[in-house]
Amino acid sequence: MSDRSARLLLPRPGAGTTRRFVLLAGVFTAGSLAMLSDLLLLVVDPLNTTGGCALAAGADPDHTSLANYLPLSVPAYRRCVDTYLGPWKLLGLPLLGTVGVLALAVLVHLLIPRWKQHRTQAVPLDQAELTEWLTALATRCGLPRTPAFVVDRAAPFSVNAVALGRFGRYSLRLDLGLVTLYRTDRRAFEATLLHEYAHLRNRDVDLTYLTIALWRVFLVCVVLPFVVAVGWKLLPAVLAPTFHSPPPAPLARDLALAAAMVLLMQLTTAELLRAREIHADLDAVAHGADPGYWTRQQRRRTAERRRGPVAAAGRAVRALLRTHPSWEARAAALADAAAPVAVRPPQLVLTGVSVAVLGYLLTFTPGLNTYLPTWLGDPGVWPAALLAAVVAAGAVRRSVVHAPPGAARPSGIRAGLWFGAGHLLGELVCSQFLGLDWAPRFPEALLLLLPVLVPAAVLWWTAGCAALSTGLRPGLRRSAAGVATVSVAAAAFAWWYGWWQAAGTSFAAGMPYSSATALSFLNAGFEPSEQLSPSPTSDVIANLTLIVVLLARFRWTVWLTVALWLVPLVIPLLGGVRARAAGVLPGLLCGAAVGAGALALTHRAQVWIWRDEQPFVPALTVYTGWIFVLLLCGAVLAAASGALMGRGSGAAAAVGAGTATAAGLTVLLAVNATDGCVPALETVRASCGFPAGNGRQLLAFFLPQFLAVAGMVSIVAALPFAAAARLRRRAPVAPRCPEAEPSPKYRVVRRICGAVGCLALLGLGLVGYTTPGGARSGPVGSGPDPTVTALQRRPVDSLTAGLQVWAWGYFGGRSIMQQYEHALAAADRSVGPDGNVDAAALRHACTDLLNAADRADAYFPVPVASEQAAWTAALANTRTQARHCLDAPPPAGPAEMDRFFTALDPQPDPVAAIFDHLLSLSGPTQRLLLP
Repeated sequence: MSDRSARLLLPRPGAGTTRRFVLLAGVFTAGSLAMLSDLLLLVVDPLNTTGGCALAAGADPDHTSLANYLPLSVPAYRRCVDTYLGPWKLLGLPLLGTVGVLALAVLVHLLIPRWKQHRTQAVPLDQAELTEWLTALATRCGLPRTPAFVVDRAAPFSVNAVALGRFGRYSLRLDLGLVTLYRTDRRAFEATLLHEYAHLRNRDVDLTYLTIALWRVFLVCVVLPFVVAVGWKLLPAVLAPTFHSPPPAPLARDLALAAAMVLLMQLTTAELLRAREIHADLDAVAHGADPGYWTRQQRRRTAERRRGPVAAAGRAVRALLRTHPSWEARAAALADAAAPVAVRPPQLVLTGVSVAVLGYLLTFTPGLNTYLPTWLGDPGVWPAALLAAVVAAGAVRRSVVHAPPGAARPSGIRAGLWFGAGHLLGELVCSQFLGLDWAPRFPEALLLLLPVLVPAAVLWWTAGCAALSTGLRPGLRRSAAGVATVSVAAAAFAWWYGWWQAAGTSFAAGMPYSSATALSFLNAGFEPSEQLSPSPTSDVIANLTLIVVLLARFRWTVWLTVALWLVPLVIPLLGGVRARAAGVLPGLLCGAAVGAGALALTHRAQVWIWRDEQPFVPALTVYTGWIFVLLLCGAVLAAASGALMGRGSGAAAAVGAGTATAAGLTVLLAVNATDGCVPALETVRASCGFPAGNGRQLLAFFLPQFLAVAGMVSIVAALPFAAAARLRRRAPVAPRCPEAEPSPKYRVVRRICGAVGCLALLGLGLVGYTTPGGARSGPVGSGPDPTVTALQRRPVDSLTAGLQVWAWGYFGGRSIMQQYEHALAAADRSVGPDGNVDAAALRHACTDLLNAADRADAYFPVPVASEQAAWTAALANTRTQARHCLDAPPPAGPAEMDRFFTALDPQPDPVAAIFDHLLSLSGPTQRLLLP
């Protein structure tokens, strides 16, 4: 086999490491932006104006919950920050500093080759025969330009070679001992040179220098100043705390995050460079290097190393920190046919940590949250999701598609669990769920298993779809299947990261509401006779409703569910004899069971409504709740059965869930469309008819929310069954007979059935997306639902309430009330001593009153709910009377003026009473703030 043919058997060398470098650069950028933002805030905002605006908005600094997100997403918060800081100080300066740090890293990258060249005693190679041989070898390897060759005379006993320089100006430095090896061991000399040529051909030199430059600049210019600044604030907060001292727990976690990022950058850099070395070895062997060279080096190093558990542990730790893999790892990679596309656990763990940290840093960088467009949502969600899909999902798909012939294809479960473990580690590093606490709360902390299971389920599904695409011929169709698979994985990651950052961390920090609160949320808007009464069933339905509403925050997640179920069905339709989607049979069986259960529940609802004459709305609510549970259980059971029957395939689980849902919803749609035609199944109508909106009216109660959550929930729930199926496959079994080739007629029927299933899923998605009353539309992370968020507001203590009231008044509330009172005083002065009204002065005063009311509407609500109600009523009355003042002629006569001014300024003055009460609440706080 020729060198070129051998190389073509391998994927492109280094495939995947460039993506991981992009992820490393993303972590560097996000970390620099976040840390520089905190550092610059100490200069541009020494009085913590952003925190004051958050207090004025009603945020509670003592708790971490969704209730703190809503005040920061209103326009009033941005106007408050604009007034005292502005976009340049809050976002412009950190962005400029980040660009400066990146430019410095590029400069260091350009200077590293010069520094490396000047630290050695290298001279040009003056051996014509050796130079000619090296040039011929470079031409054979396909190097576009032959590098300059130099010799390090200070290394007479070393047999190494190092590629130096930068793009267009590469050089190869040979140790003097290696030059001697040219005549004594030509095979070893050739293997060493082919390895270095592989680095030059793959542009590893530039990537290595840039990686090292990013790491060093980040450590010196970003991390060290950040640690000094945080430590300067932490020491007095711990040793001599005062009222003005910041909470020590978040500061300590900031230091821990900085230390974790240093370790993360070091480990990621080392892992990235080790991967480039492995690929250079593979490329060298593909071009004719002797594999025995690596085996001999391994044996020599194994004989020299020390024995014992302590020495082994030390070698394991050093292996994680070294930029070059051990000779054992290099020899094992050459012996492993799957090494070019293998996904290693360290790579996945570091990717999971990096993605979690990057999303956290971008989401909670102050300026990004405040000044980015609202349609972008949380700024860290989509970058983290895209990088997770491109790096992790792309690597898993590549390992499946390019698996060696005859080898078992990875299921994605193990890779997903390693990636999920990294995500969990990243969450522990960020500690977003802890708030001001030092340790997590139990049993809510068990929700931290979700960061492991959900990303693992996404990669498991990705591997299943990739396995289906191996039945397609390489080319456009396989590439299209790959793009669709990775794109859907990115959307799934975006849904997960958006929900976890906005709601999941709040649940992990402690249950934010009770069953009674959830039931009040469910009964909101209904008459007392139509509300659900407290009962175990009502509590289950209420809690389930709240959880589903939080999970189904965005209307586009309906299409995410459809895509998760649709892609495994579409891939076999693209062609290929081996491309088959298991899971259809269990899906049809579970769908039939769901349809039968829907008929039984509909009959039961008919008994509740028509025979027992229970209140209509509560009975219908219970009915739709049980229908939701039935459909979800059917989808989960079908996904689990598909995973078992499909030998642990994530695609089979998705197909099973989608088929069961399509079948069950088809029966349910038929029952609701024919409501009233079958007496035993009557729910809404008592007579037969086919109104167009009858079925959709009932489905509006649950269909959009169900479709928004069923896809991810069914795949995550089926993951343990897939793991069990994969473990069962490891047991020795009797060899199976080869399957007969399906006939052309069977393939046509299979494609027709698959097309019908795809159209059914698309139709369900269209119905769920267009059904009124569904999940609201919006970008991931664009803000939690206000109704749900209000449920999580907790009572605050008197000190926090005083802080909120004081901040509300300081940042604009007091000014609005003063303008209101001055306008009323001006209206009183418009009446002269003779009883005549100055019409111009009165109109000017009424205009000022309207302006004060408009300012109040655009400002934060009063933090005290009772005072906000009185303030709203006073403003509404003032707005009505001021408009009447501007539209009608001035009052004439004592009686008319008395009625007008009594309506405009009722006594006792409600605004003065509100002001006095707020002043009394904030008095103790003012004495603490201004002793």
